[in-house]
Amino acid sequence: MLTVKKFFLNYSMYKKIAFQIAALLSFVFIMFQLLVLFKFFDEDTLNVIHNHRVKINFLFAFTLIFIFFCFIDIINKWFINPLKKLNKEINEKTNILKNRNIHTTNVMDTFKCLSVIIDEINKKDFQVDLEISMLTKEKQALISHKKLTSSIFNNSQDIIIIINDNGIITRVNPTFSKLIGVEHENLLHQPLINFINRVAYKNIKASLTHELNSCHNWQGEFNIQHLTNKKNIPLYVKINKIIDKKDNHIQYSIIATDLTTIKEIDRLVYINHHDSLTKLPNRIALTNRLNDELNKQRTECHKFAVVFIDLDNFKKINDNYGHQMGDKVLKITAYKLRNSVKKTDMISRLSGDEFIAIINTVTTQTDVIQTCERILNVLQQPIIINNQEIAISASLGCYYAHPEQHQTIDDILSQADIAMYKAKMTGKGRIVECNSF
Repeated sequence: MLTVKKFFLNYSMYKKIAFQIAALLSFVFIMFQLLVLFKFFDEDTLNVIHNHRVKINFLFAFTLIFIFFCFIDIINKWFINPLKKLNKEINEKTNILKNRNIHTTNVMDTFKCLSVIIDEINKKDFQVDLEISMLTKEKQALISHKKLTSSIFNNSQDIIIIINDNGIITRVNPTFSKLIGVEHENLLHQPLINFINRVAYKNIKASLTHELNSCHNWQGEFNIQHLTNKKNIPLYVKINKIIDKKDNHIQYSIIATDLTTIKEIDRLVYINHHDSLTKLPNRIALTNRLNDELNKQRTECHKFAVVFIDLDNFKKINDNYGHQMGDKVLKITAYKLRNSVKKTDMISRLSGDEFIAIINTVTTQTDVIQTCERILNVLQQPIIINNQEIAISASLGCYYAHPEQHQTIDDILSQADIAMYKAKMTGKGRIVECNSF
């Protein structure tokens, strides 16, 4: 039942309900009076109502009051109490901002608490968005880096191979497969030794193993072979040993450059600058060397000697033994000349049986004369070919190139040639100096 305490706790609500019920009852009372006024009831009924008017009004009033309290009690039981219970449970279970309850009686505190919560959520959202943005950028950079690395790996003109500690190919670029004539798929997960020259590998295995174990890298030249046409391919190889510090996992990276084109260029340059018979530098190489020496003279002011060497009576060797024997004599002579001078000196074949020696650098006249005498002594030793002993000698003409004379290459060779002819004219097998030291 409704108590006074409950009534006053919900006074404002009950006031509204009472006003609505009073309005309803007033409407009923007015309608009843109108029905009486317009004689809706018969005369007997009207007389009874008139005679008992006070009793009827009291009864009607008490009935209305009883209905009012019953109605309020029903409202209190079915609506007010469940709402209070629900509100209590919500307040008990809601923990906002570190278990501080927001009371409905303090709107400003509630607003402040909610503002703080919203600010914190916004900050966290901003931080999360920032971290997501950074992660996205890092991921994009990583993807871009991987694409670039993969592009460089696949499009490199150099051979790139990755092998594990057991020598198994784990990654290889298309350049290697094209170079040896094997499909890319047939290279992966196969031992690298299957695709290289085993004999060539044995020749470098000792130094390769030592270098990789001591300093974790090796470099040098190595030949591989095309598996179809068996053509040898020269490579310049760099191998690096890579050790993962976390699990000591070992890999080897191999980068190799095809030297075929470079070797071919070197071969052509060598052919262009060397005599095909004796393998000595030819006239082109001699001219280049003399040009370099003259250029150095302008800055270093040093002297050098040019010796013109001509074999005596070489024509008789060709006439008596034939040109093949003469060619063999020239080869042996070239070998003797090359070993009779210092590494800094130069021996070249000018033409036929004529040779030029460039002696540099020159400190004294005695050094030049000693070199020339050594050349004469070496050449005067008999040559034995097919059990035939062939005796030869040479005449030498020496010219000293001085920095203050500003002579040309033709002048130098001409002066040395004149000195050589003087040596021949004076008896052959001797040395003639064209000018003073």
